[in-house]
Amino acid sequence: MVRNRPYGAFPWVLPRALHTRAENARDGYGETVDLAAIDIPLCERFFTDHYGPGNALVTLTGAFDPATAERVVRRHFEPLPGRPVVTAPDNDEPAPREDRQLSVADPHAGLPAVAIGYRMPDPMTERADYLAHLVLAALLGQGRHALLRRGPAAPRGVASLSVGCGLFGLPLDTRGPDLLTLFAVYGGAGHGTQGAGGADGTGDPARVTDALDTALTALAENEVDAGLLRATTARWAAGALRELGDPSTRAQLLGLREMLFGEAELTERLPELVRGEVTAEQVSRAAARLRSSHRAVVRFAPRASETATASSAASATATASASARREAAV
Repeated sequence: MVRNRPYGAFPWVLPRALHTRAENARDGYGETVDLAAIDIPLCERFFTDHYGPGNALVTLTGAFDPATAERVVRRHFEPLPGRPVVTAPDNDEPAPREDRQLSVADPHAGLPAVAIGYRMPDPMTERADYLAHLVLAALLGQGRHALLRRGPAAPRGVASLSVGCGLFGLPLDTRGPDLLTLFAVYGGAGHGTQGAGGADGTGDPARVTDALDTALTALAENEVDAGLLRATTARWAAGALRELGDPSTRAQLLGLREMLFGEAELTERLPELVRGEVTAEQVSRAAARLRSSHRAVVRFAPRASETATASSAASATATASASARREAAV
């Protein structure tokens, strides 16, 4: 039921626009016709290849005695017979060489929307630049005082807007090409704006792209105010630390970063890295990099009906609320 809802093609449409390799461009669900062709022998082969002990990682969090925990883990897992491990594919590919402009007909949406995607720096070879992009995304669209939410830089006529790193707003969750994304629902008379001026119902995505370009240019040419930078990075770090307070989430993130980067400790270090090491100069460099990069701009064309408009407005509010919760957490 992911596609059968307003804006269900987001965020998967952005990788399809920016990437050329099939493993980077396809979504996480698959096409019905392909799924229907999968038989039991294929499932068994996949399980044998990818679900061996060599591909497993056990992560424990909580208050326990390490020696006792190790004995329990060994008792349950050490008897499992080993088997060859399939080498993970190399998903690297060149950055896009041109901008992509796409339109998606969305029969479930009542308000127009625009999704914008940029390639992120490699988190392994460009770690400092990657972290600067996290802060840049927060400055642009996260929190009440984000540049694209309030003030003269905010686009008019926007019902909801979110900016994040990673397809689902979770940083450092892939070794493949990652994206910085912006998603905005706009247009529709009577809907309030997060920027100045009020909604005018024009439904013009250029208002969003122009506002984004203006904000990026300003950040690239003028270093962000020191106080704003401190407040933004502190809020980001506080959200990440709150997220780690949940044992289940903590275990998942520790295991994720260990599997992908061999750095489980990165999960606990990340809040301090963002708060203490990202400088205004690095943020300006990140803004300049985005401003000069090729991007994908995808327009969502809605169905024109009162029912769809009401449904889309509710979905936009839910999407914005979910994005706000994720942004507050990371």
